[in-house]
Order: sequence, then structure tokens, then C-alpha cells
Amino acid sequence: MTIGSVALVVHPGKPEAGRLAEKIGEHLTASGLKVTDESPDLVLSLGGDGTMLRASHSAHRADALLLGINMGTLGYLTEIDAPDAVDALDRVVRGDFHVEERMMLRCSTDDPAMPDDAVCLNEVLLERAAGHRLVRVRMRINHESLASINADGVIVATPTGSTAYALSAGGPIVSPRASVLVVVPVSPHMIFSRPFVLAPDDVVELTVEGRSVEASLSLDGFVGCSIHAGSKVEIRRHERPLKLVRLAGPGFIERLRTKLGLPA
Repeated sequence: MTIGSVALVVHPGKPEAGRLAEKIGEHLTASGLKVTDESPDLVLSLGGDGTMLRASHSAHRADALLLGINMGTLGYLTEIDAPDAVDALDRVVRGDFHVEERMMLRCSTDDPAMPDDAVCLNEVLLERAAGHRLVRVRMRINHESLASINADGVIVATPTGSTAYALSAGGPIVSPRASVLVVVPVSPHMIFSRPFVLAPDDVVELTVEGRSVEASLSLDGFVGCSIHAGSKVEIRRHERPLKLVRLAGPGFIERLRTKLGLPA
């Protein structure tokens, strides 16, 4: 793939990320590349995993490659550290990289506050809006009723998202090379509280039950809206995956071991 234009997604609270963005922008321009947010071929994320999630939405919308430059502490999703950014970018422009596809989710609801093209890389979270009461959620898989649960919420995660909030809520660790959906109840008030691993083409339907209950819907922690009683949320695999740029950075197992602090 020929790269002619690059977009930068920069952590707004890190001055060092802004300085690196300026340096990269000058380098790209001197190399004859265009820095633009309009239909880029490559999206660069400068920050931590939160910035990477925001950048994933931009890259997926443009069907562009995504490269993460770590400006945080761990950088579980990012590929390279800041000192190596310019050299790594030159490698990518030369075509010296491979692409790792990551499943994305498409989320739709009958609530007009949610955009029609809502997607996410990690997870969809339907959770209680009020701190003093649970939310009751009816779960259906492929139009078949599974269960109605009282809980703090329900997570529907991708393999990438299995090591994020879903892991903290008791979900399984899934290789990003797998194609599955993971459904994890969050602090359910029921005896059976196991997560579910579903086929990639399964469709998950969540409906908020109750007369005056309101819930909150979020995608990757920052895109969402309020969901009222009776409203339905549908989650399915997006037909187009995210295209992550991989160089020679650590693989999934090494990243996982580092994140969890496991002894080598």
C-alpha cells in the first residue's frame, strides 16, 4: 500500500506528545507526505491506549492503517515507543511492515442519540446510570432469549477488548487472532454469572427492562448515550476489520505478560 497522507491523533494532556507531533509533521512534510485528517492512508496515535482507541475510530472510518506510538506507561495497544517514532514511520512509508487485522464491533440502537455508524475496537458497555440501583437487561442471541439479569451492566467485547474492562469483570483472555464475541455480565445478582464466548457472526441484543429505569451506553469508554427502559441495543461484528501496523514489536503473549505483571 502506498502511503501519501497521514493523520495525527494526539493526547491533549501530554505536552511531549504535542512536541513529537510537531516533529513528525515536519518530517512527513519534508518527505513529501501530506498531513491531513481528510481520507488519510495512515493514522498515527501519539499517546497511550486511550488515545489509541480514539485513533482506531478515525482509522477505521477512513479505512486507513493505524500505528500507535506509546507516550504513556504500558502502551498495550501501541506498537513503538516515542524515541523510535521517526525511524519506524520511515519503515512504514517504505512498506517494511505487516498488517494485523482486529475485529471491530458495530452497535445500533433505536435511541436517536446514538450515531448510525457507531463502532468500537474494545467493547460495548451497557451499564446502570444511577448509582443506587441495578439495571435489568434482557439478553438475546440471534433473536433467541438467553436470560434477563439484574446487574451493574453487561459488556460485549472483541478479542482485543477481552484484556480491558471485560477482563476486570471476570471475562476470559482471548487471543486477538481469534474471531469471537465475548459477553460478560458486570456484578450480576444471580447464581449463574459466567461470561459467554460466541461465534463471530452471532448478534447480541440487549434490552433495558423496567418502567423508569435508565441505563448508559458507551463504546470504548467515550462514545455513547442514555438508554431508556424498553430501548434495544444490537451489537454485531463489523464487516470490515481495523488494520493495525505491526513492525517487530512484542507479540500478544509478551504484551499480556507485561500487562499482568507475570514472572517470565
